[in-house]
Amino acid sequence: MNATSMSLADCAKSAAAAHRRIRKTARAKPSAVSISRRSDTGFKGAEFNRLTLDWNSSRVPADDEIRHVMGRLRARARDLSRNNPYVRQYLNLLRVNVVGPEGAKLQAQVRNNSGELARRVNDRIEESWADWCSRPTVDGKMSMVDFQHLTLETVAKEGEAFVRIRRGFDNKHGMALEAIDPDLLDELLNRPSGTSKAEIRMAVEVNEYGGPIAYHVWDSPLTTGGMTNRRRLERVPADEIIHLYRMDRPNLTRGVTWLAPVMFALNMLDGYEDAEITACRLAASSTGVLTRKDGGADLQLGEDGQVAFEANPGSFMFAPEGYDLATWDPNHPNSNYQSFVKGCLRRIASGLGVSYNVLANDLEGVNYSSMRSGVLVERDLWRSLQCWWESSFLRPVYSEWLNLALLNGALVLDSRDPRKFLSSRWVSRGWQWVDPSKDTDAGIKEVQSGLGSRTALLAEQGRDFEEVLEELAAEKKMAALYGVDIVAPEAGTQAKPRKAPKEDEDEGGDDAERAIPAPVTHNGHAVNGSAGAARRWS
Repeated sequence: MNATSMSLADCAKSAAAAHRRIRKTARAKPSAVSISRRSDTGFKGAEFNRLTLDWNSSRVPADDEIRHVMGRLRARARDLSRNNPYVRQYLNLLRVNVVGPEGAKLQAQVRNNSGELARRVNDRIEESWADWCSRPTVDGKMSMVDFQHLTLETVAKEGEAFVRIRRGFDNKHGMALEAIDPDLLDELLNRPSGTSKAEIRMAVEVNEYGGPIAYHVWDSPLTTGGMTNRRRLERVPADEIIHLYRMDRPNLTRGVTWLAPVMFALNMLDGYEDAEITACRLAASSTGVLTRKDGGADLQLGEDGQVAFEANPGSFMFAPEGYDLATWDPNHPNSNYQSFVKGCLRRIASGLGVSYNVLANDLEGVNYSSMRSGVLVERDLWRSLQCWWESSFLRPVYSEWLNLALLNGALVLDSRDPRKFLSSRWVSRGWQWVDPSKDTDAGIKEVQSGLGSRTALLAEQGRDFEEVLEELAAEKKMAALYGVDIVAPEAGTQAKPRKAPKEDEDEGGDDAERAIPAPVTHNGHAVNGSAGAARRWS
């Protein structure tokens, strides 16, 4: 055992010494480095020569990499969101495509003992959830959709969001949500491991595996209105906090703004556009400059200290005696301005994972094929973010709400055990087809061949199959009430006008034509139980 321990210790010391030599070599700047055609390491990305001296890189733990810069990144991301139109467009795209205008719809999937959906139970759960979602925040200012928009934008802009679950809150459901500003968790608050107390990483108290135990949150910002506050640090248990961030490296405790890869390019492009616009304004405002010759007389200045000239259409300008009038042509806007900006925005769009055409609102030269290709790739990203949002935010919140609603009596079911009623699915926002005619035909063929279902096709558009059936049933009932036939005609035929009832006939009689319920259609396809209607739908 001693020999083994010594050998492991020697190996560890040798590895540490090797790492120190590598770091020392990386920091040193050789006086003369030759450019080799072939990398000595076998990887071009690992070469160290005068072409890579400005390529700064480091091998530090994930938290050490962001600890001293995440505050600055967060502040700059906020500034870009306020002043940069492309960042504002990206954040709007996140709101619209991930959360959507109405948010993901809850579909309770509780089943009875026979394995069938318990419709009454599911309806009660959905109605109670909708009631709580109307005002779920502690301040009562936002709906659930508004709160999701704010929280998702905070995650993208600042890298993370903290949502506190207030149990026992003074409302019917006994629960409310509170958004916590990431600035209230000081990233410089750290406590090393190996002490009698648990380790703290950037205000997050963790266990031996890096799992969160508690969050140390200030009760107010450092300053308010220029005045320094007396703040109190609160230790909040981890089961009261939903910490939302995307982990792009193992053992990462806090999140970094999603704008980090493109922040520098956005700032440079913004400065370039401002300079170009200013130059264009100067070019439009100035036409020339007077240069004084030797012995030129002094000009009489106006009240504003400037030399005034009158310019009328069809007139020529002459300089005063002793002066030359030199025209000024700054040549702005630059002829390459549009192509340069477009190239920069393509790079930025790639870093954000969206298409250039949508980010820049540029549909010039776009055809159906290119637009469809870009839209499909982009929608895959939105769907992946929807899945992440559902698992990271919606399901934890729903689980907590269901438990507290049952305990407080806001939701009355045959049991108070929430585990019996957790089964659910979420219908996230969908999208309309790029070419409705072609895509509808493709969907019909999928159903006919058994390769797809109506439920899946409607879910792609963010619609619920059960709700569609309810709408169709309501349409059928209303059409029968008004005596209107809404059946879709077969292809190549015309719908026959319905026979009007005679004045002496009772509307509720047994007339054969009126006794047969008119098949209901959706998007031109019948959906009732007859074989012909099934063929038309499928």
